[in-house]
Parts: sequence; structure tokens; C-alpha cells
Amino acid sequence: MKIGTIASHSALNILSGARAEGFDVVLYCTPDRRKFYSAFGLADAIVEVHSFDEILDTSMEDTVLIPHGSFVAYIGADRILASDLRLFGNKELLRWEENRALKDRLMREAGLRVPREYASVKDIQTPVIVKTYGAAGGQGYFIAKNAEEAQEKMRPDQLYSIQQYVVGTKVFVTYFRSLAHDRTEVFGADIRYETDADANLRFDDTPSFIVVGNLPLVLRESVLAKYYQMGEDFVRGFQRLTGQDIPGPFCLETIIDRQQQIYTFEFSGRIVAGTNIWIPTSPYSYLQFGEQMWMGRRIAREIRELMEQGRLEEALT
Repeated sequence: MKIGTIASHSALNILSGARAEGFDVVLYCTPDRRKFYSAFGLADAIVEVHSFDEILDTSMEDTVLIPHGSFVAYIGADRILASDLRLFGNKELLRWEENRALKDRLMREAGLRVPREYASVKDIQTPVIVKTYGAAGGQGYFIAKNAEEAQEKMRPDQLYSIQQYVVGTKVFVTYFRSLAHDRTEVFGADIRYETDADANLRFDDTPSFIVVGNLPLVLRESVLAKYYQMGEDFVRGFQRLTGQDIPGPFCLETIIDRQQQIYTFEFSGRIVAGTNIWIPTSPYSYLQFGEQMWMGRRIAREIRELMEQGRLEEALT
């Protein structure tokens, strides 16, 4: 059995974790990225592709693919769902992640507090953040004070979601749903650093929300306990709506306002780039395992344990 992924996003995280757990690893890489990824020496084999969607037609019977944000961005959830690729995790959750209406339905079913969604510009009654669809790392997002400003900034050829802008601290918490142990683990927390949205707030200018990196965050334990419950509620909400489980990593993207209310404005149904800061370990994963445990290794550990239990197929779609 091999573990594979495409050369982007959190590939180094995934490859290093798989090697630590004794798996051979395969990297599907475009020519322009080969030199960079080869420099780390983490892949047992590098398969060159001209575009990432070529993996849809690639035979990989003995390989389990680990999806990350670039799968959604470059290939698309619908094409992944229709493919015969064996992915670790639930392909269906990727579809819910990509679809704004399904995403909002799931978060509400889970009992999470969510910002108000506006169906159209004319409905806007508060300051809003306007978002483009898909996993593009914040590209194309903007803030508007009212309906007129939002309409002025929106492009007619672009699909958007319009969401109440909640003022507070952004907190991104990653979880791991283990079928081998029948538990939901809080893995780590981070803050995303977003170009001039974080660097130039003193200036009266239009900020950009393109993510350039991530910063580690250790939460107050009283707040962490709330996030632990939110993770469990999210899993149960998906189970109620679909009758399915969520093997592997997922992330709740939140804002804590000045009243200490936690709003969940997005989720990601796979490994997120914020987990890259926890190589070789996060505080919470170390407490859980008593050893260095980053997300790439946690995924590989789960695969190995499910193989030993004869249950790996339960975590593959």
C-alpha cells in the first residue's frame, strides 16, 4: 500500500507523515514544481503530470490519495466525486465544502452559530464580507459597508456568497475524526496571515484577503473545551444529514467576537494548510499521543491502524 498526493498545499506534510509511519509515498507533480519537491527527498516516486486533473485518468490501484485544498481548487469536487480515485476521507464532504448552500445547511444542522447570509445585494443590512466560490485562499474577497458598495465592487461574471461581517479574532481549529478509535480529536489551532488585510489596517484602502501563511495559536482551555464540543457537533450533524461519517481531518473556520461568542463562517472537509505549522507536533496532538504527531503522520497512523483492524475500506471513498 502506498500513500500519494499532488504537489501543492500540504504535500510535504502528508509525505513526511507517511514516511514516518513506514509507507512508500508517491507525488504527482507538474514539471515546474519538480525541482522544489525533489529537494526535500520525501517522495519514493514522483509521477510527472502536465496538470493535476490528469490523475483522474491515472491507474493507482495500490495507492491511497490524501486530498487537500488544491484538489478542490484545481480539479473540483464534482469531478473528484465522479472519479474512481480512492481517497482517504469522505468525497461527499468535499462537495458540501464547495457548495455554499450545503455548507450553510450543515453548519446550522450541527448547531453552530453562523453569520447571517444574504441571498442578494439588495438584502444587505449590515457590513458584509463578499467571497468568491471555491478553495482559492481568500483571493477575490472584499468587505463592503453597505449594499451600494458591495454592488460597485462585484463583477458580473463572478459567483459570490455574501456574509455578515463579524468583527473579532479569526480562529481556525483543525480536528481529526478517527474511525479506528471512534473519537473526534482536537488537533491544533492557527491564525491565517492575509497579505495587507493584516499588515495595512491603519490605512484607508481596500484590503486583500489572500492567505500568505499561518501562525500558531494556543487557545485558553475554557475556549478549547467549546471548540472540542463544536467538533463533535459537526460530525454528528453530518451523520444526521447523510448517514455517513467523516474519516480524517477537517477544519472549522471561526471568529470570536468581543462577547466571546464563536461564529463559524466556513469549514474545510480535508487537511488544511494551517496544519503545516505543526510539523513535527502540535500541543494538543502531543498531549493525545505522547509523541510527535503532525497531521500528515496522524493520517498515515490512522490508515495503518485501520489496515491492522481490516477496516481501511470504511475510510476510503
